[in-house]
Amino acid sequence: MDLTSIGKDAGLNCVSQIAVNDLRVAADIGVHSHEIGRKQTLIIGVVADIVTPREDILTETIDYNRIVEHAQDLACERICLIETFAARLAERCLESDLVVRVEVCVQKPAALLNGLASTRVVRWT
Repeated sequence: MDLTSIGKDAGLNCVSQIAVNDLRVAADIGVHSHEIGRKQTLIIGVVADIVTPREDILTETIDYNRIVEHAQDLACERICLIETFAARLAERCLESDLVVRVEVCVQKPAALLNGLASTRVVRWT
C-alpha cells in the first residue's frame, strides 16, 4: 500500500511519514524458561503515515519521543511474543487521530544463535 492510496482511503489529499529507527529497549520477553525474568534487547522500528501538518508546530504531528515512551512502557510489561509487543505498540501509535497507518518492526537479536528473529506488524485506521 502506497501513501497515495492510504491518503485517498482516509479521505485525505496529503499524507506524510515519520519514522523512529533502531530504538533499543530492554524487555522481559520470551516464552522459554531461560528467557523469563531476564531482560533482552529488542530493536524497534516504527513508520507512521500521518495527516500532513498544516502548521510548523509540534502539535500538528507526532512527537518521536511519544513513540519511544510507548515502547519503553511496553518493555516494562511481561510479554511472551515479539508479535504481541509489535501489535501493542502499533495500537498505541494509532491512538493519535493524526496516525492513519503504522508499521512496527521488532527484532530480537538474542533469540537465535545463527540468525535474527523479527516480526513486522501493519495496522491502519
